[in-house]
Amino acid sequence: MEQKSFVRQADLGDINDIIKINRQCLPENYSFDFFYRIITDFGFACVIAEQDDQVVGYLLCRIERPFSSFLGMNPVKGHVISIAVLPKYRRQGLGVEIMKYGMKKMIEQKISSVYLEVRVSNIAAVEMYKKLGYYIKKEHKEYYRDGESAFVMEWGKREENEDTFSDLSSQ
Repeated sequence: MEQKSFVRQADLGDINDIIKINRQCLPENYSFDFFYRIITDFGFACVIAEQDDQVVGYLLCRIERPFSSFLGMNPVKGHVISIAVLPKYRRQGLGVEIMKYGMKKMIEQKISSVYLEVRVSNIAAVEMYKKLGYYIKKEHKEYYRDGESAFVMEWGKREENEDTFSDLSSQ
């Protein structure tokens, strides 16, 4: 019998499971204090997926507010910091589910856009983000500690004059 997944807002009681999944799935690992701070400050936009009575995936997001809002030039943005699903539970739509939940919570905070960084080699993730409406805005060369580059992907209203990397790469 197939287990049903359940997506919900993360809380501090989930921190050890989130850290365990992060360390198992991603080369970018953070300190306990980092996870604690994100969940404490932005828990409304942090998400976990449960299946088989265990946490099997997570999403950590934060809201970045400008130092100044002079003439509305610095809009409030959402930032997807980290997302991971245990290998056994991938390709079941959990990544999409937790992204939608987190994005909904950030939109409720009146963000103008959401951005994230993703390894250029992580084709499955890039395709998932594109299905959710993200586009590749630019590439950061040697972004990760191991020297791999990252795509900066963004969701939200594109400026009419914005010349994005994905537009250039499709020509």
